[in-house]
Amino acid sequence: MNQVMQGNLSIDFNKKNNPKPNVPSIPSGVPTTPRVVSTNPRGVSTNPRGVPPRRPAPRGPQRERLTSEAFLRHTKPQENTTLIDDPKKLIKKGEKPVRIGSLLGLEQVGQCLFIEYDKDLIIIDAGMEFAAESELGADYIIPDISYIKKNKAKLRGIVLTHGHLDHIGALRDILPDLDYPMIYTTPLTLGILKKTFDDPKEAAKIKYKIIDPDVDLLKIGCFSLEFVRVNHNIPETLSISIQTPKGVIFNSSDFKIDHTPAIDKPADLAKLARIGTEGVKLYIGDSLGADRPGWSISEKVIGKHLDDIIKNTKTRMIIATFASNVGRIIQIINSAIRYNKVIFLSGRSMINNVEICQQLGYITVPAGFIRKLSSEIDTLPDDRVLILSTGAQGEEFAALTRMAKGEHNVLQLRKDDTILMSASTIPGNESAVGHMINDLVVRDVNLITNDEIDVHASGHGYMEDHKLFLSLLRPNFFLPFYMPAAERYAHKKIALDMGMPNEKILMPNLNGNIIEMYDDVVLVSNERLKLDKILVDGKGKGHLSGEYVIKARGIMAESGVVSLIFKIDTKTRELIGNIQIESRGFVYSSEVKTIHTQIVEFARAKYNENIKRRMDIKDNLRVIKEDLGEFITKIIGRVPMIMPMYVYINRDPQAAIDLAPEEAIVGMTLDEQGYDD
Repeated sequence: MNQVMQGNLSIDFNKKNNPKPNVPSIPSGVPTTPRVVSTNPRGVSTNPRGVPPRRPAPRGPQRERLTSEAFLRHTKPQENTTLIDDPKKLIKKGEKPVRIGSLLGLEQVGQCLFIEYDKDLIIIDAGMEFAAESELGADYIIPDISYIKKNKAKLRGIVLTHGHLDHIGALRDILPDLDYPMIYTTPLTLGILKKTFDDPKEAAKIKYKIIDPDVDLLKIGCFSLEFVRVNHNIPETLSISIQTPKGVIFNSSDFKIDHTPAIDKPADLAKLARIGTEGVKLYIGDSLGADRPGWSISEKVIGKHLDDIIKNTKTRMIIATFASNVGRIIQIINSAIRYNKVIFLSGRSMINNVEICQQLGYITVPAGFIRKLSSEIDTLPDDRVLILSTGAQGEEFAALTRMAKGEHNVLQLRKDDTILMSASTIPGNESAVGHMINDLVVRDVNLITNDEIDVHASGHGYMEDHKLFLSLLRPNFFLPFYMPAAERYAHKKIALDMGMPNEKILMPNLNGNIIEMYDDVVLVSNERLKLDKILVDGKGKGHLSGEYVIKARGIMAESGVVSLIFKIDTKTRELIGNIQIESRGFVYSSEVKTIHTQIVEFARAKYNENIKRRMDIKDNLRVIKEDLGEFITKIIGRVPMIMPMYVYINRDPQAAIDLAPEEAIVGMTLDEQGYDD
């Protein structure tokens, strides 16, 4: 027996004697796994927009139940379907597709998706990705919006699914370039978005419309949007059903199925089922957690564990969690108030998010029970102090990291302080978190992590959550999204196990790949947008387009840097005086003099050799740079960053102008410095 689902959802694809309606048999001679199944044969009438008519869901006893057989009928070929080996044959002559593209987030954290048809374009989320340790000096990564800027006249708005930075964190960087288009979102997400702006005047430029997911249907250009409440670890998280001229796209956003959420309402499964019954052509699904068995843990379970710990802790207590995990923060604050503890907030984002939640009514506390971390903690008994802090990822300058090192300007840890880590470790941060935990252990604190008791739950669904979404939506095509390949392929396997044909699961490999949706088929096109990795170096201090700067920093960090200055006679092109050399992080001090001498002699000989061949100055230095790389490798076994530079000595100003008019400045001795990268 092929039993592919667990828990309360079980689909037996081999069971023969089922009292419910039988699955229609496959016509003889028809392969069971065609390359493409057309579910909209040509000739079906459409409305003036070209959209197949949406049939209202049947009511009463005739309405089809959401059974496993119903899902199986949907995913297997029917007698009236057309089997086509080449998907492109299903495209009508001259037919325009709906185009879907990911500018960030297909294979990593940080979602930014666009949907485009004819003269209309919308963006779903605009998040940031945190820079890896290898991306030296960069703070975070934002989407490359060059394609959107070229099509700015088409942009009808940006729809935000929730308030996490990996979905809204790039907006402060990109909104000015897009002339502040309309933002569609919920109150909490809008409040968090405004707090990401350093300048309130810039935040005031945001144009927005507030969404009520239980009521609102939005018309944006040629797109009609309907919103579905789902659960996550921040309230007001939305999935989106987007009616396009070529069918319905359903974007899950981040989600889990939580029947007992701590703060928000449960996911609107009835609306999901209704949308699935009406028909979903393409499902874009969050793949995080698809490789983890079972159901995602309810946030209320975590809240109960935290409540017990807070109740029974008689020492000072520090809880480190993500400032973005608003649901968790609200539960912690409510428990602290219940047991007469004063909450001290540490970390700018923590303070901002709590302030927003208070303004919106998510947090209601007596006056004086929430304060910024200060020396006031010393005026209270230890059992009344609870500190909510950022820094669970071991960030270098975060409050908890400084506490662990004894470098915090307000709080010095004491023996028997209780520190609770209510967060998972983000991949790539294991080393930093490990160092911080070691520092905490040395201080003999009482450390509680998720290894001892469940004090953290993922905001994303596990296998069973994903199966429920697929079974309710019953999509015609499926795009696993928003995670590295391993989890997207785990998500794909879930759909395959549930009976979805492999050919209907789209697996583009890179951001910039374009998905095209036609009346009769959805496919990954051959087109791919050329996207740069846009790194932000310092908060709001400028963008680094591409990876050249990071690569250069890596070379300098690993092998050092050597700079040489050539002083050149503008008339004769001869070298004047010695070549000046400086190096940093290159060789040990005992070797500097010898190796510097060798490099200078080699560079002088190469320069004179190239001048005799009448080589242009810049070409000369470029060749010297390449040859020096090989020469230095033979000496020390590695190549530093080599920076040859030149200055002209203007003995004859007119000669300088004749030689290099764009570089000479008459009357100056050293008129211009040239750099060769």
